[in-house]
Amino acid sequence: MCRRSGRSTYTRPDQQVSRRTRTDHVGGIPGPCGKGSCVLGCDVRVLEACVTCIPTTRHQGETMPKVPALFTLLLIFSAAVVLAAPRLVYPCYQAPGLPAIDGQVQGDAAWRGLPVATGFSVLGDGYTKAKQTAVQACWDQNALYLAIVCEEPDAALMKFSVTDGGDAWLDDGIEIFLQPGGEKAPVYQLVVTARGARSCGAGTPDFTKVQAAAHTGADFYNLELRIPHEVTEAQSVEGQRWRGNVCRNIFTKNSGGDQFTSWAPLTRQFNEPEHFGEIVLMGAVPGSDALAGQNRDLNRDYRRHLLQGLRDVADQDDEYATVIKEATKDAAFGRRARDLRRRWRRMGRMLRDADGFATGELRTAAKDAENLLSASYGLKYKYLIEKLLREN
Repeated sequence: MCRRSGRSTYTRPDQQVSRRTRTDHVGGIPGPCGKGSCVLGCDVRVLEACVTCIPTTRHQGETMPKVPALFTLLLIFSAAVVLAAPRLVYPCYQAPGLPAIDGQVQGDAAWRGLPVATGFSVLGDGYTKAKQTAVQACWDQNALYLAIVCEEPDAALMKFSVTDGGDAWLDDGIEIFLQPGGEKAPVYQLVVTARGARSCGAGTPDFTKVQAAAHTGADFYNLELRIPHEVTEAQSVEGQRWRGNVCRNIFTKNSGGDQFTSWAPLTRQFNEPEHFGEIVLMGAVPGSDALAGQNRDLNRDYRRHLLQGLRDVADQDDEYATVIKEATKDAAFGRRARDLRRRWRRMGRMLRDADGFATGELRTAAKDAENLLSASYGLKYKYLIEKLLREN
């Protein structure tokens, strides 16, 4: 039996609260999972930015707390940004072969030729930086299949307390929202922890019929799911356009990371059907060239974001290029200088021929960019100081 407790996270910015501390929100609009909010209507998963939210029901005769004008404007602005963005569309092809559903996404041939959607956004904000997520999907006449790969440098530190049927949204994991009937149809919410525990939320789908498997690596974890169409009352007909979203809960943040992220950008909560992306049921999987183009189109805005970050770093190349080139001939600094020069050149190639690089490669380069700047700065001045000491 699915337990829908109505509990959500509430953390004031001036308090240190354990990740296991939860506060009931019994008034106002639904929270991020559709399970509660404060009486001001502020989202209970982003209350770290709002010190005026009071997690109680307003009783007759009480004065409603006032929301600061700046905070109100920020909420309006974030909502406007989401509303202005075009709806994301995922081309969901018929399964070329049935995935094994064992958590081993990288080694399963069934996923290799399918589009990869990435570029998860922070709830009410832009792209998340520290811990991105990638999603693939396919279908057959019986079920929808999902593969989800989550960057997680803190994988070894994740702790779990939830089992099947429990409050799975309280552990690191994924929340899946499906609306197969379109805009006015019911929304079905499935929740799976990074350990593979299953539960449900909106629409109370029968999660016991969902097959889920997890695998944890050194700096990531995978989830694979098989969701029978009967669980979401879906009709599996080529050409159908479903609505849906994939969201992520991150509670293990030793190395950083945004706590609540999603594929389709949202404003205040996870259960926002008006902002869901579209999942289009397609036919046979296209060839490799067509797939590469689809991956670029699917992640176009995120790729632009990554490339802009690389350009911002590349603009500083002139500050280090001459010294690094000179240092490549130095016995003490040559090896490090040659490595730095190789990394700068690779960044330049990416900017000149971005279409030749997968989104994951751009993501890796963007993550490396700050380290490249720091390492170049360090080598430049260590080399110049050493050179000066030698000459004197």
